[in-house]
Amino acid sequence: MNRRTVAVLAALATVLAVAGAASPVTAAAQSVPRAVALLDEDRATDAGGNGPVACNGGAQEQSFTVSDNAPLTLAETGMMFQPLPGAAITVTTPAADNDQLLVLFTAEGRVQGQPVTYAAPLDFLQIQILIDGVPVGANDLTFTSGAGESGATQACKRVAAPVFAPAPHVVEVQWRLVDQAGASMLTGILDDWTLSVQVSA
Repeated sequence: MNRRTVAVLAALATVLAVAGAASPVTAAAQSVPRAVALLDEDRATDAGGNGPVACNGGAQEQSFTVSDNAPLTLAETGMMFQPLPGAAITVTTPAADNDQLLVLFTAEGRVQGQPVTYAAPLDFLQIQILIDGVPVGANDLTFTSGAGESGATQACKRVAAPVFAPAPHVVEVQWRLVDQAGASMLTGILDDWTLSVQVSA
């Protein structure tokens, strides 16, 4: 073994020794990001998605719309969804039939009382559409925040009725204010809203 080979092997041994000594520190450091991630949790994006949803209907059979231009003042409710007063429509499906419901909700929304830093995570107003008490469409929709708003959301679902009786199906809208850090006294406003349901074959 010549002197050059000995020198190379010695250098390699030194590198491996340093890496081995550093590995416990690296392992300890890897246990920290999970705790840090919890502090940076964003409820606007961290909820699991529903995946793609497709609705294919036929000829339109009925159309229902309800709206209100009176501003509604909102307040924090401990992360519990609350019904939007008046935002409910009942659709009756004939016996032994099925219908596709296409639901559209639009509104002017505002969130107040939050520190507007334009840095995620942002506090926000969340909207959800329910059909027969079950949420449909986006399950973590940021309807309005201090950085911007969507102004609208929609959902679709096919519903049915038993053979011997018609079946009523209730479409409704709920809201909640999401205080990301639990450190603000959020309020909000929903105004000029419209709930529309199109019924097709």
